[in-house]
Amino acid sequence: MIFLQPWILAALPIIALPIIIHLINQNRHKTVHWGATRFLLHAQKMARGMARLRYILILLARMLAVAGLLFALSRPMASGWSMLSAGGAETTIILLDRSASMEQKEGSTGMSKRETSLRKLREFAVSTGSNSKCIIIDSVTLQPVELESADKLLELPTTQATATSADIPAMINAAIEYMNVNQLGSTDIWLCSDLQASNWDIDGGRWQAIREQLTKKDGARIYLLNYQIAADENLSVVVNNVQRRVVNDRSEIVMDLQIDRTAPTSRALTVPVTFVINGARSTMEVELSGKQFVKAGHTIPIDSELTKGWGRVELPSDASKFDNVFDFTFAEPAARKTSIVSDNQVLSSLLKLAMTTSSDPSISHTAEIFTSQSAAVLDWNQTAMLIWQAPLPEAELAKQLEAFVNSGRTVLFLPPDEPTAAKLFGNQWTGWATPEGRDLWKVAYWKTESDLLCNTRGGETLPVGEIEVFRVCRLQGEGATSLARLDGEGGSLLSRAPTDYGSVYFLQTLPTVACSNFASNGIALYVMLHRELSQGAAALQSAQTQTCHAESLEKSSSWEPVDDLAESTLISERFLNPGVYRQEERLIALNRPAMEDDFSRVSQPKLNEILDGIDITVINDQAGSASALASEVWRYFVIAVIIALLAEGLLCMPERSKDAESSRSSFPRASNFVNA
Repeated sequence: MIFLQPWILAALPIIALPIIIHLINQNRHKTVHWGATRFLLHAQKMARGMARLRYILILLARMLAVAGLLFALSRPMASGWSMLSAGGAETTIILLDRSASMEQKEGSTGMSKRETSLRKLREFAVSTGSNSKCIIIDSVTLQPVELESADKLLELPTTQATATSADIPAMINAAIEYMNVNQLGSTDIWLCSDLQASNWDIDGGRWQAIREQLTKKDGARIYLLNYQIAADENLSVVVNNVQRRVVNDRSEIVMDLQIDRTAPTSRALTVPVTFVINGARSTMEVELSGKQFVKAGHTIPIDSELTKGWGRVELPSDASKFDNVFDFTFAEPAARKTSIVSDNQVLSSLLKLAMTTSSDPSISHTAEIFTSQSAAVLDWNQTAMLIWQAPLPEAELAKQLEAFVNSGRTVLFLPPDEPTAAKLFGNQWTGWATPEGRDLWKVAYWKTESDLLCNTRGGETLPVGEIEVFRVCRLQGEGATSLARLDGEGGSLLSRAPTDYGSVYFLQTLPTVACSNFASNGIALYVMLHRELSQGAAALQSAQTQTCHAESLEKSSSWEPVDDLAESTLISERFLNPGVYRQEERLIALNRPAMEDDFSRVSQPKLNEILDGIDITVINDQAGSASALASEVWRYFVIAVIIALLAEGLLCMPERSKDAESSRSSFPRASNFVNA
């Protein structure tokens, strides 16, 4: 509880005033023993117990009345029992989730979850008159910024809307680091989030370290402003696999269109979908009978002379603005070149055959083989994908490979015959292993919803479960995501290393007869390799699609806006909002990350598990809510004073009536004098 005039509480000892007056009043009369009263003492002792209880209750009522008056004059503020300790810290740290999902708005007020949280924190700071130092850390920059005044929360550049994703564990770690560096004492941490599961990384390994650090800080308290409630009716659109192709001398754009909605599926919905191609608009109506609409291979005819351009798919406005549009670019497909580094001629020939066999005759596929000694001369600029089956490179060659990945292209590492101690992308090969007490391992799990082994567009599952593995090469490192795991003690089969750009994969066996049946079960291997090749080739296209994320201003300062969304975006915000840009001869479409379309939220049991032992208060709220985090509650204390005074009056009534009756009986009636 917070008091706007806490100095009045210094008068709390006045509560004892009724007791003092009672004691003084008792000593005011002198006791005189009179023999005739001995017959009354016995009767008085019988009633003393009830009288004493009544006197105690009267004193308590008077004390409560005085206490209530003092608390009312001190102007207390609170918002439920969860806020009894908020607002008294030396430092306040605000962790603001600026992800696209936080832009869902409430219909009547038009306020988003982000705006609602900022307004409430500003009003809370102003109403409490807090003098604590205020720091804000947003999900985009992760940099602590000290605020001069909480009045400017909504106007700061670091609190504006973005189409990015958030990393909640990284935000909390940034707050902990700031507390450690500045040796802060009592600190209130306000976390504003909608509990989107993809942003919380609940299955990651960072939460244990967070719990250990926060439990050591006695003065740290976390208040979670929870905006978990999603909009009742919200639509989102995603476009994948955009290509320009020529069929029977007719040019067209082909794409996969997907529309999702959060509303119940019992009611069919007709949605007008608008397609914008280089500024020209057309509309198509889509019937949603369930939660999702998918149309693979949707075609849009274009002029045969239009070899490169941009487009956008738009949905009608609803609760969230960022998932109503999806930008894309298109151009003639570039040649897809794969470089293979291996000293195993049989394996490299097999991989070359797989990479040059194209399922689309309109796209050229080439592959070139290098030995580990000649890897330094491979053509980095033209290579879309690199397959590396050799000891991990070191020194200058390792730097070239890192630059290759940072340009947006992909690498698949296959285990070498003799692993070394070299480490790259946070991982290293440690040694080969075979099954103990059995002939082989089977695939027990693989990621079917995304990445290299996901289901096909039609929902069919790849035959990954038929893969048999006889030897694996162990991989040691941190942060790698397992895309497929073997049963028993086999461990991971396919992993993806964390990178800012591009993709790095580690396959922990070889497609050879001695190691696995990957080659004979060619469907899974072929699809996996060509999906990775498509990722790398996208970085070489003159038309690209990227996700919004924090990026240096220098990289986007030379970009030229192409569509209306890009023209309305500030230069400093280009990488954070959707739009289409031109960089020399390259077209770049920016869109929200795919994880922002994941509507799943962290469940309460899971939240309790990852935050176990942390001093945290969860405040459930929703977008557009007008309730305050804290409000003055002096009226309740005034009501308590009135109730206490009424109780005191009722308790005193029997005593006063008895005193009046005794006073009347002590004097003779007037009629007696007359009769006399």
